Amino acid sequence: MFVKRLVILLLLLLPISILSQNINGKVYDAETTVKGALVINVTQNIMTYTNDKGDFKIQAKVKDTLYVSSLFHTKTFIAIKEQDFEDIVVIEVKKTINELDAVLLRDERERKFDSIKMASQVNEQLKEDIKRNPIQYTPAPSGNIDFIAIAGMIGRLFKSKKPKEEPIVPITYKEFNSLFNKDRFFNDALLSFDLNIPKEYQALFFDYCDSKGIDSKLLAKNKQVFLLEELVICSQEFQKIIEESKKAN
Repeated sequence: MFVKRLVILLLLLLPISILSQNINGKVYDAETTVKGALVINVTQNIMTYTNDKGDFKIQAKVKDTLYVSSLFHTKTFIAIKEQDFEDIVVIEVKKTINELDAVLLRDERERKFDSIKMASQVNEQLKEDIKRNPIQYTPAPSGNIDFIAIAGMIGRLFKSKKPKEEPIVPITYKEFNSLFNKDRFFNDALLSFDLNIPKEYQALFFDYCDSKGIDSKLLAKNKQVFLLEELVICSQEFQKIIEESKKAN
């Protein structure tokens, strides 16, 4: 009878152990390990950070998705496999700053003459000069050239036809407050321990996030990871402001 109960107990505990395994990982780029990278188990809504050596530990199960984000690195997603529990998961991220360096270091002699850009610049200079010296550009009755009309024609000719971007509707203080009071993931524990915002500063933090103009589209369930990333950045900036304020006082 005792053996039977023990077997039943083990069977009940087995799924729990399978679902709550810790996975060890390391994040690095082409040069070194990456410290302070944000690592999120998107499937289970669990987050952590890499330490000074680029190492991290997080709960996961097979087929869970990990999301890795770091400043100046590309954002990376990986799916957890069975073998990942047997060894350290190594995640390589690519530096985005390299692309910027390539642009800055490009030889100026390789640049081609941009006639459209030049015409646009001339047009702007002409319109500015018309504003400053309108009398010089007043058309004479003898049929002289109408420079104002020409300026308008040039502007219409070289005006870029860019599609209108949909305006960003920022998340408000009220929406942040409501989110952290009602959402299962964005809760008081995440605010206090993960984002490191003390209780007495939380209202002020929501006000700061409001001022940052974070897109309200990130409130959607499938955008939670990106909203969390924005909040992590805001919390780091906010903490620096608080520290500087304390030093000043």
